[in-house]
Amino acid sequence: MVDSERAVIDETTVGLLEAAGPQMYRRNAFRITGLPTTADRRAVRQRQQRITPALELGADVDLGHSLPVELDDIRGAFDRVLGDPRRRLVDELFWLWDASSSNGTSAPPATCSCPKSLHADHDAAVRAHSAALDLEVENDGLSAGQRLAEATQLWSDASRLWGQVLRRAVFWDHVRHRIAVLDDRQLDESVIDTFRDALPGTLVKPLIELAAAASAPADRVRLAELARQWPLVPSGTVDDQLEEAAAPHYESLRATARRASSQLDGGNWNDAATEVYDHALPALALLESLVPYARHRRTASARNDVAVLLNNCATAAIGALGPAANLNASKWFRTADELATDPVTRQTLTTNRGELRDMMETFRQIQSQVDALVAAGRISQARSLLLRVKRQLAGGPGIDEIDRMLLDLRQWQPTTTYRPPSRGRALAWAVFALIVLGFLAANITGVFDGDGDGGSGGTGAQRGTAVVSAQDLTDNSPVGACIEQESDWQVGEDEVATVPCDQPHWGEVLAYVPLVTSTSALMTAEYPGINRTVALSRFRCEQALRQLVPDNEGLMTKYESPLEAAWSPSASERARYATCVVHWIDGSEMVEGDVVRQTTPATGVPVPMNTFSEKIIENAPVGTCIQSRIDINVVTADVPIVDCSESHWAEIVGYPVLYEGENATQRVWPGDKAVLAKAEAACAKVVPPGGGGDVVHTTWPSQSWWGVTADDSPIYAMCAVSRADDRPTVGGLR
Repeated sequence: MVDSERAVIDETTVGLLEAAGPQMYRRNAFRITGLPTTADRRAVRQRQQRITPALELGADVDLGHSLPVELDDIRGAFDRVLGDPRRRLVDELFWLWDASSSNGTSAPPATCSCPKSLHADHDAAVRAHSAALDLEVENDGLSAGQRLAEATQLWSDASRLWGQVLRRAVFWDHVRHRIAVLDDRQLDESVIDTFRDALPGTLVKPLIELAAAASAPADRVRLAELARQWPLVPSGTVDDQLEEAAAPHYESLRATARRASSQLDGGNWNDAATEVYDHALPALALLESLVPYARHRRTASARNDVAVLLNNCATAAIGALGPAANLNASKWFRTADELATDPVTRQTLTTNRGELRDMMETFRQIQSQVDALVAAGRISQARSLLLRVKRQLAGGPGIDEIDRMLLDLRQWQPTTTYRPPSRGRALAWAVFALIVLGFLAANITGVFDGDGDGGSGGTGAQRGTAVVSAQDLTDNSPVGACIEQESDWQVGEDEVATVPCDQPHWGEVLAYVPLVTSTSALMTAEYPGINRTVALSRFRCEQALRQLVPDNEGLMTKYESPLEAAWSPSASERARYATCVVHWIDGSEMVEGDVVRQTTPATGVPVPMNTFSEKIIENAPVGTCIQSRIDINVVTADVPIVDCSESHWAEIVGYPVLYEGENATQRVWPGDKAVLAKAEAACAKVVPPGGGGDVVHTTWPSQSWWGVTADDSPIYAMCAVSRADDRPTVGGLR
């Protein structure tokens, strides 16, 4: 490339960069001056000489538009048209080609050989795009307003029309024609390649800037998704640009984390945690709406950093206060667990939360022993017990709790009544557990040097019982507990009898899996019904097995689903989970080497599930996704199902019932055409409003469904949504 060609390209790129942004049409020189894009230099100068002096004198001049422009804006617009043909050509491309000038003067007749449809399509694209940008600029919080539907249609038209125009070879012939008409040595054919490469990115840049500047989370999500769908621009490129636009938000979060870390280093863990809740979490929420962690590793890393910070606040509080830190530490651990994206961080949090529960149980046992001694009138022995524990703690965490118990003893006077203590043996265990436990909650700094294998089974399970169905999943015993025989696993029971995992056993607690996620709009906070709850439980447990034990041949899961009460307003979101137990399919005994160990979970591992079984409850759940493209009317068994946060082809949106009631043998086959029409209409209704899916796929029942089954099972359709181009995508319908 010679220097003259490079100069042409560089100046053209500068012009495109100046044009890019939400104000690209409002700053357009032809729109501001009211000139047609085909105006020659003489016509430009005549209009400049007519309106500029009038404006300088303060006269009211009709420019043909209502844009808020100053005299300097108009001067700059004329300079842009007259000054550099490369900058002028940029403005021509982003304004109307066939419209008359705004002052009523007809545009010079077009001399290009373009088909009329090209000019019409180009101008339609400009009108839709400029109207969409005007609407966004003039309306804050558009997603919550009454004009959202209008904006949605304008953006759809703008992206479609610009995509069509830029794909037409005659568009570039028009650019070549305009270069010839302008006849300036500063323009040559090299500018066409620059336009071809840079125009799609210039057109999508306003969406990226609008998304980054939006104050409402719904607007950020909407605009960022529109940018990712813009034609001729790879979604990965848009994601990179969104991260660049989000740089100030990342830096703000980093500054908040530094402040909180400094406070924590100074021993002010409460102030550090307050900094996180008041500033870091809102900053993360902003990033999540713009650059969600499921798509952006940088956001995932930022979430994990905040989780580490909260973990360290909790461990610092526990180390200093012991049981007195329980309320705050539990809250901080819970939030950290929700934020953590790194498997090692998650495992450390699981360990720390378990150790906090163990510590609280230890002090509860001590308190119970003291209460028993007081009830027996053995006040001096209770005091001796507490003093012995205090000596063994040697000033460590928990000393304040022991002092509180000693203070409470002062109100009691020794009596001569004697009764044997009801929990004599608990004392030895409690003191032993307290000393051995040692408050080992791990500050994550330095923990990541290990291999991350927390060994959640094996040595952690003791003979006794494990809590596996608490109202809050965080109150359950750690995963990995070993169940001696199948009859011990009773659905509906909060606890299960366990044995040490080095002994033969029937099964192991694999996971506690949340059923509802924010990935799919179809997974709501409302009770989804028994069919979807059971299907979700089966999918989540199968997913956990395949992710944690990829080579799971011969293994299967049993699960316990939550009842409808878990979705009541008073219930915690953490009540909506399933408990998963893994065992050998043939019922063989498991041994120590079979203990499920939660190492780094595999991702993208599909779960083979049916999509059109005889009963809806046997199908993959609504809100999950089909991993790869299939013919859903042919392949309905062992379909690869993944969470919609993974790359997938289509999302399952519903199983609407078409016919129900009487026995299937008494039903009359209505004909294939009628069934198909009914199925397609039903599927159209279950697609979420504004879901954005391009193609609705419908699986409908054939005549064989009539008169074959002897029960009154409903006859239904299966509905899924995919992109029109069948390309894989990430994230559920919004």
